[in-house]
Amino acid sequence: MKRNYLIVAAVCLAFGITACTPKTSETTAAETTAAAETSEETKADAGADADTESKKADGETEEKTTEAEKPAEKKMVTGRVTGMEDTIVTISGQDDMEYQVDLKDAETKSTLEIGEGDEIQVVFLDDDAEVKQAESYDVISSVALEGDADPTIAGVIQDATMNTVTIQAASGKTYQFSTMIAQTVTGDKGIAVGENVEITYLGELAEGDGGNTALRVITEEGSGDADATYKALTGSFVSGADGSVTIQAEDGSEFTFALGENVDVSDFEAGEAVEVIYEGSLTSQNAVAEGVDYQ
Repeated sequence: MKRNYLIVAAVCLAFGITACTPKTSETTAAETTAAAETSEETKADAGADADTESKKADGETEEKTTEAEKPAEKKMVTGRVTGMEDTIVTISGQDDMEYQVDLKDAETKSTLEIGEGDEIQVVFLDDDAEVKQAESYDVISSVALEGDADPTIAGVIQDATMNTVTIQAASGKTYQFSTMIAQTVTGDKGIAVGENVEITYLGELAEGDGGNTALRVITEEGSGDADATYKALTGSFVSGADGSVTIQAEDGSEFTFALGENVDVSDFEAGEAVEVIYEGSLTSQNAVAEGVDYQ
């Protein structure tokens, strides 16, 4: 009887071992599979995050590159000319900003040359350059046409002889002037090629060779001299009557000035060399003699 119990116990033990063994194996395999899947998911998530960051970085780089390569936009400014040097014009804009614009290659339909005090409208590329490159410009109002002073033009001296000077203006055009009757203030250099110069002239401006009469030639070096602060014309005394005085310039042209207050010409005789200091315009024939002296 006891032996039978032992056999039954052994059989049960055998069944217990057999039943437990597969269960343990299945659990281990499931756990291994789950761990592997978790690892793969983690790698996938990490890869997705890395891919997202990479795309983001590429997007930012592309955006920065696009901004860097973005072409400068055109800008139109209307303002007053406050300075000129060679082909570069300084403009005080109506937006209270100051601009330096190079007119060298600019197009224009205007037949007027630009001078200080003129109002102009200019189109240029609005980039980061200190001096903007103008594409086009137009002269809205010109001091040369206002009538209370003779017209002026600024430029660079290209050629000079005894009685003529050729300059290149900001527009790139060249003009030749007779200096026979001009008041010249040039400093020690004289009228030298390459020097910046401002010329006051008589009448309308003619492009090319000849046809222009200079009344004043003031170079950059001479601009600080006291003689540059007033206008003067020399010639031979012709007559003085009815509140005016007439002189003949060296080129044979005659000019008549109204006499200013306290100006007396009764002591001068015909043919005497005189200098007339004046205000106003010889072109518009409204010049007033502020002083007449022997030359």
